[in-house]
Amino acid sequence: MSGKMSIEQHRARLQKTYERWLHEVWGNGNVEIVDEVLADSFVDHRPIPRFGPTREGHKRLAADWHAAFPDMKLMIEDVVIKGDRLVGRYSGRGTHRGVFAGIPATGAAVSFTEVDVIRFEGDRIAEWWHNEDGQPLAQCL
Repeated sequence: MSGKMSIEQHRARLQKTYERWLHEVWGNGNVEIVDEVLADSFVDHRPIPRFGPTREGHKRLAADWHAAFPDMKLMIEDVVIKGDRLVGRYSGRGTHRGVFAGIPATGAAVSFTEVDVIRFEGDRIAEWWHNEDGQPLAQCL
């Protein structure tokens, strides 16, 4: 067999990175692995202004999110991969137990679905576009 990766192996590696990023960083608040899963040049194309679009901003955002929603459970619903792009859809449920984006803890249960479009550089996430349905922060008000 040649040294080239098969299409199936390539897809499996990208999906593994996506799952690791989603569950470990966003679900468990493990921001220590952000440098492993996000490229140095990472850009969030829909950032929350106080956090910014960079990898460092992403670390702060994920840490604050997990502190505000420590029981957040995420379920991947769909993943489609073509070339260096991944489209993923997942749902989330949790309880607002800490301050997030200036909103004090309310104890409100939140649920949402999100669609991510991700561009990879190698095995790391380089760009992220995302749209949420369910407005999790609006559910806290």
